[in-house]
Amino acid sequence: MPKPIGILFVASEAEPFIKTGSIGDIAGSLPKTLKALGHDIRVMLPGYGSISNRRFQIHNLLRMKDIEVPVASTMELAHVKSSYLCSENHKVLVYFLANDRYFNRDGLYYHPETKKYFNDNDERFIFFCRGILETLKRLHWQPNIIHCNDWQAGLIPAYLKTTYKNDPYYKNIKTVLTVYSLASHGSFPRSSFEKTGLPSNILNGNGKESDRLNFLNIGLTYADIITTFGNKAERGIVKYPHDELEKVLQVRKSAIVSMNPDNGTNQEMLAHKLIDIYRDLVKSNG
Repeated sequence: MPKPIGILFVASEAEPFIKTGSIGDIAGSLPKTLKALGHDIRVMLPGYGSISNRRFQIHNLLRMKDIEVPVASTMELAHVKSSYLCSENHKVLVYFLANDRYFNRDGLYYHPETKKYFNDNDERFIFFCRGILETLKRLHWQPNIIHCNDWQAGLIPAYLKTTYKNDPYYKNIKTVLTVYSLASHGSFPRSSFEKTGLPSNILNGNGKESDRLNFLNIGLTYADIITTFGNKAERGIVKYPHDELEKVLQVRKSAIVSMNPDNGTNQEMLAHKLIDIYRDLVKSNG
């Protein structure tokens, strides 16, 4: 029997905890299917203050507090809480990476009343991406795969291949990046890049230096495999790429795998297709 794969499924939302769109749908359901197929999958979400600790029986992990996460020129402190995604026969462990300054507010990406995006979304998701990697060591759990969902997790592949590349703990971790839409791709001013702690040559793509920090662009450049969920994302990537992303998508064309669940979504078929991708990546380490 094949060895179970260790998968960290990273998303900015997941049903039933909190959801605004298709990321929440997939992140709330697909991990349960992968767990039922025998794999060690865990989910990591931001610890939004609007998620009810009581309703979802979310508990603080005592050994997972005061984790230092470099953001800009300071150290932000993370603490981790946990709960479960439950299905009829299986429970998927869910971690919440919390920091009151970044996540204890109403709204996920923008203020619910003004509808304006939070002006610190760059720092919030720099903290999320880097905090996940800092957290893994404390968990004493090494996944084979980190499955990153959309731009909010887009810096993780770059951190693994640059900042953390010489640390044996992360050496064999492979990344999958799933793109849901090109409409929102986490683009911020160049000054935001300095907050990431990533090497400056990451901005020197396509033969010229970028004047923006683009989370999705960086994720597409550094992820081992890129997948698309849904016809909209597939059409956007293959036929109508955003100008800022077009060149990197052309360069990475061979790494793009279409999942296309819009045509009669079948979670088990989707899960099996992902497992094949995960296994190929794990084998590449051998």
